[in-house]
Amino acid sequence: MSIRTKSLLSIIVLAAAVSSSCGKKDADSSGAAPAASSTPTPLTAGISQNLVRKDGAPFYNFDSLGPIQFPAAQKSNQISSDATNVISGWALDISNKGLAGAVDIVIDQTPYSAQYGVERADVAAHFNRPDYAKVGFQLVLAPTQLSKGPHTVSVRVISSDRKSYNEGPVVQFMVN
Repeated sequence: MSIRTKSLLSIIVLAAAVSSSCGKKDADSSGAAPAASSTPTPLTAGISQNLVRKDGAPFYNFDSLGPIQFPAAQKSNQISSDATNVISGWALDISNKGLAGAVDIVIDQTPYSAQYGVERADVAAHFNRPDYAKVGFQLVLAPTQLSKGPHTVSVRVISSDRKSYNEGPVVQFMVN
């Protein structure tokens, strides 16, 4: 074989090796097999189940349910059980027009504690209130955290004194 043929053959083999490894997100640099997937971390129980429910809608916005923007305004909501899905939005305590005490996300009638205090400069700018900069909330649902099938979700905005809450409408969704 000529040097030119050997060089061309080496380039082809190298290109095949590189292209076969591209796009493999789970492989580490050592080439070891990816670790077995662990079970999702359990969601933290919410605090609203022992509080007084107040009449009236909360002062909030339910921005997203996984990839779905404004799920309360959609006719049909479907998310994948194989993906990480984030429930997010912003919330304020309607009774004192200030920061909420916390936010619970209620899934299938069970409240779970959302992370509250997420940066929301857009809300602060909209209301021209710098103290509203950290009124965002989010709850991360790991893949397979919810079973496939129909579910419900709502948002409970807990008062700043943590004695009561207001709850938004129940939104139905399907996990595929």
